Amino acid sequence: MMRNSALGLAALMVSPRRLFAEHHPQSPSGTSPMLTPFVDALKIPPVLTPVMRGKTRLYTLTMKAGLAKVHRDLPTTVVWGFNGLYPGPTIKVVKGEPAIVRQINQVPDHNVMETGHEEMDGMHPAVHLHGAHVHPLDDGHPREAIAPGGFRDYHYPNRQLATTLFYHDHSHGMTGLHVYRGLAGAYVIEDPAEQFLGLPQGDFDIPLMIQDRLFNPDGSFHYMLDANTRETGVLGDTILVNGVVQPHLKVARRKYRFRIVNGSNARIYELQLGSGQPLIQIGTDGGLLPKPYPKTMIELVPSERADVIVDFAQYSPGTQVILRNCATCTDRTAYVMRFDVELPGAGDAIVPDCLAPWEDLPVTDQTVTRQFTLNRMTTPGGTMWTINGQTFDLNMTPLAQVKHGAVERWRFLNPTNHPHPVHIHLIQFQVLEINGVAQDPSQHGWKDTLVAPPGGSIVVAARFEGYTGRYLFHCHNLEHEDLGMMADYEIVP
Repeated sequence: MMRNSALGLAALMVSPRRLFAEHHPQSPSGTSPMLTPFVDALKIPPVLTPVMRGKTRLYTLTMKAGLAKVHRDLPTTVVWGFNGLYPGPTIKVVKGEPAIVRQINQVPDHNVMETGHEEMDGMHPAVHLHGAHVHPLDDGHPREAIAPGGFRDYHYPNRQLATTLFYHDHSHGMTGLHVYRGLAGAYVIEDPAEQFLGLPQGDFDIPLMIQDRLFNPDGSFHYMLDANTRETGVLGDTILVNGVVQPHLKVARRKYRFRIVNGSNARIYELQLGSGQPLIQIGTDGGLLPKPYPKTMIELVPSERADVIVDFAQYSPGTQVILRNCATCTDRTAYVMRFDVELPGAGDAIVPDCLAPWEDLPVTDQTVTRQFTLNRMTTPGGTMWTINGQTFDLNMTPLAQVKHGAVERWRFLNPTNHPHPVHIHLIQFQVLEINGVAQDPSQHGWKDTLVAPPGGSIVVAARFEGYTGRYLFHCHNLEHEDLGMMADYEIVP
């Protein structure tokens, strides 16, 4: 393996374009090799170290090809990653302390993909910090793509609530493929005030990025955009956590905090502990919930996050607890990872009854309500996806103009037979209705992504403030997004 890895890295330095062509055959098997679960340990992505520029922390990431060993029995996988890693390093910042993330683009350019398409000008990477409250020029709009060999400095003020965000590619028409290759990583905003809550910290606070992939026998990713995946999005048959196929993690008999990110292109997960013990959810996309909620199952659509506590104190040493995906309890995607209760005790933490203050947004009968319909259209090239009958264009007219500081209610109708995870850039919203049923927003917490169910609708409310300019909203099924289900909106003075 060491010899093959060395040869692979040498090839990457010589000709990454040629190597990708060799690792992405046009007609792969279509089914991943059968891989034994729980044989590899969970990897914890390294935490990126900044340098100080005055009072601002500067982080540097290079998007480039790299090699990853994702399973004991699978050949080394060629990835595109931040610093060549899959997933990228974790960035940890403190609320209120600004950061600059310099993104350097060294990914291979103009490749003929396994999809049969060639990457064209304007389809270069643009990095979006998902869930961040930032200026439009720092939001990763595909109009601000980074040219090959170039870089871009993204300015993040970090003035929002402490939470788990994640950064990923947002290139025009190629987001699905680029993220599938590995361009994603976790971004954690911490608040010193949370330390007084007594929640698990340090080694007991662990990010878990869950993704599904399809592998060719040579270990390469198999990504195919065809008539079926244009409809469903690209679904893999193998589950990875932090870039490892169905890993195991040795844990102590105490509480752990897991920051779970659904980093998949299209797959929806229904997470449940095999022991029947509840997952104690303490946070969601935008930060801590008002109070903890024990749940036997947590559903996560693409890009949703769940901050959960798992208490292993009740298990005897040697117990193995499986995190299951009960959306597909009978196939090979049923197992996510395994926790092995083997480590000696190391103190403990608490889960307080109250976590964060909450206040409903002031929504009245006079609140502006906008409606967006998420639908499909059939073209000679195949299915395309639309918002209010339009497919995304870099120069499109914004579908909405919102006055700065206004609270608005947005309704999303989904007449299709596919779920559409709706993501609105810049803001965190509150959930008012799902399929016509009124919701308690505090139980959902602050959200930036919510699924519009097939044949149904959702209504959310948000305050549009902080910046003026254009932002995106779109379906976070990445293939639906790439195929048109995305639009600009504009915040005006």
